[in-house]
Amino acid sequence: MLRCGIIGCGRIVQQGHVNAFKALRDRIEVMALADPAQSSLDAVGEALGVERKYTDYREMLAKETLDFVDIATPHFAHRDNVVDAANAGVHILSEKPMATNLKEADAVLAAVERNGVQYCVLHNYIYGGALKRAIALVREGAIGTVFFIRSEGVGWGHYAGVEGFDPDWRTKRTRGGGGCLIDNGYHNLYSAEYLMNSPVVSVYASVGTFVQPIDVDDLAVLMLRHKNGGTTSIQVSWAVKAGGVGVYEIHGTKGTLTFRRDDHPLALYRNETGEWEYPSTEVQYEGFTGLFHEFAEALEQGTEVPISGHRARHNLDIIVSAYESAKTGNVVAIS
Repeated sequence: MLRCGIIGCGRIVQQGHVNAFKALRDRIEVMALADPAQSSLDAVGEALGVERKYTDYREMLAKETLDFVDIATPHFAHRDNVVDAANAGVHILSEKPMATNLKEADAVLAAVERNGVQYCVLHNYIYGGALKRAIALVREGAIGTVFFIRSEGVGWGHYAGVEGFDPDWRTKRTRGGGGCLIDNGYHNLYSAEYLMNSPVVSVYASVGTFVQPIDVDDLAVLMLRHKNGGTTSIQVSWAVKAGGVGVYEIHGTKGTLTFRRDDHPLALYRNETGEWEYPSTEVQYEGFTGLFHEFAEALEQGTEVPISGHRARHNLDIIVSAYESAKTGNVVAIS
């Protein structure tokens, strides 16, 4: 049984991670919680039956015997949280992004490597039924070679945090590190690389604030070039109140895959037959639960975690480069 401590008990834990821990309670026991907001500690403590609670995560690290921590704090805190956990000698499962800039990301990687602990970042979207199945179909060659992806998440407003801390921290540059791009677009980026089955090598972007009274971006439009020559177009927004959608289109030389982040099913069109098919998207573990399951297996078996720190740094590099492209008007190569 793996012993876990949770650092940060806000909405993403209450509405996402808690369900994963419940589904995997035969493999993971949550031993203790840390959060400065008592209301969040009480909510997660009640949901998971955890009595040991701390308002300072450093005290939890010092007093508890843990195998790993689940970090779900605002973006600006990730570097210190991970470095402190690594120095305490515990493995780490962390919400994205790993940091708000590449200097902080490198400090995270250095701490993890120095202390010899496992570090995994939550790229949970690729464990969703439709996206997971679409990735598998691409790998099987169902639509031939993918050459173009359209990935869109156009909506209104951010995912609010808990009242006990700061529900609008995502809209503050010093806390979020950016707006809709680093928060929502982050998922579109790594999903595109899995669907294209090729890393991003350059980005051209237009990013700005048009509607919301915030000091971070509420619209981001990106064009990505992949190593295999393919192109991905990404549009994400907090500025469109009606009519926006969340859609994926994956176009290959032999067909197309489409799905949306609502009740629209995964659809597969084969050029050869001229017909649409609707593949099953049922999976044993979806979203957070799927990633938590694979992370637990990696710790138990001593194998590589599903999403490494270096992969997460690459995703952050694309975001940083997109902001630079929007500022300069130039295409920016990914290092």
